Amino acid sequence: MSAAWDQILRLSGKSLKITGSEAIIDSKITNTPGYESKPTIGNNFLIQSDNLIAVRYLLRNGFRDKIDLIYIDPPFYTGSRYYHRKGNQLDLAFQDIWSNQVTSYTNMISPRLRLMKELISSKGSIFVHLDWHIAHYVKVIMDSIFGIENFRNEIIVKRGRKKNLQYQFHEVDRLHTSNDIILWYSKNAASKYSKPLVRAKLESKWMSFWSNTDRPTMRYKIFGVIPERGQWKWANERAKKAIHNYSTYLRKYDKKYSLEQYWRLTDKTLEFIRKRSSVKYPEYWIPPKTSRIIDNMWLDIESYNYSTGYGTEKHFSLLERIIGLFSQPHAIVSDLFCGSGTSLLVAEKMGRRWVGCDSSEVAIKLVRERMGTAKYEFLIL
Repeated sequence: MSAAWDQILRLSGKSLKITGSEAIIDSKITNTPGYESKPTIGNNFLIQSDNLIAVRYLLRNGFRDKIDLIYIDPPFYTGSRYYHRKGNQLDLAFQDIWSNQVTSYTNMISPRLRLMKELISSKGSIFVHLDWHIAHYVKVIMDSIFGIENFRNEIIVKRGRKKNLQYQFHEVDRLHTSNDIILWYSKNAASKYSKPLVRAKLESKWMSFWSNTDRPTMRYKIFGVIPERGQWKWANERAKKAIHNYSTYLRKYDKKYSLEQYWRLTDKTLEFIRKRSSVKYPEYWIPPKTSRIIDNMWLDIESYNYSTGYGTEKHFSLLERIIGLFSQPHAIVSDLFCGSGTSLLVAEKMGRRWVGCDSSEVAIKLVRERMGTAKYEFLIL
């Protein structure tokens, strides 16, 4: 029996069951956060283990095809050691050292990704957070495991506060790296997701009504103009109604209200198109918005946070975006390289069920501190 187990049993007063290679805490205090007698699919739980062992355990215990979102932040192949700093104490959390052998890394990640795929539900996704060191090798592996048809996006995320130190040199051998990479794959190519909206304050504006998309059926006469190429943005009937709306506004309400005030007074339902003599094409009005659709360039948020002293702690806003946009309330979210546990804290906050795993005792200790009074089952495998 390991020293870690001896300490846990002394502190908890709990009996130990060992079944094959699996060790499970058998709780005698069922209402104590962190201790349950058996992992249950309806509960949250945290596993201290090599995640290859943990995923096999999950597959044997009812989690096949049950997890709707997996986010993982595996080692980046940096050749570095990472620590947890607390006051004057510095504890080694994990080593990302592979003796410069890409093969060693790919032999580690491939079986884990293959088994994780079996955990993902038919409508689920996996997000793999990496950087330039190894991401493109991992993408080739994931194309093979998940199918290239299930590749959704390479998401670019701003790294954060890391300074560009190149100012001190007269010459450089490369550009400063200011982004991480997240590879997003689905389980099934037919899966659809809600529009990825984030909060934003966007003022109203006029935009050209002409588009370079070439659909001849969308070329018709308005304001005496028929485009020779490209198309108008809307169908004929909708466009003419919007022209009429703006004409009505100019004729009856322009002296009383701004266009935005008029739009609000008419229940925010009207559309408008105008033609100015100084501009070649008509313009349509885009109302003010409180949200916007994001693309794959996530430069408005950062990858990293520095609140716990853990060397690779991820930012709350990053995990809130992934979990909030790509999973539903009560879905099961998993992070099987959970590190400092930010993904699990966000899942708890956003009303998702969660499964976390890390092999580092330093990481697991920090996760348990951060989870506070949250209820979850804790296992060591």
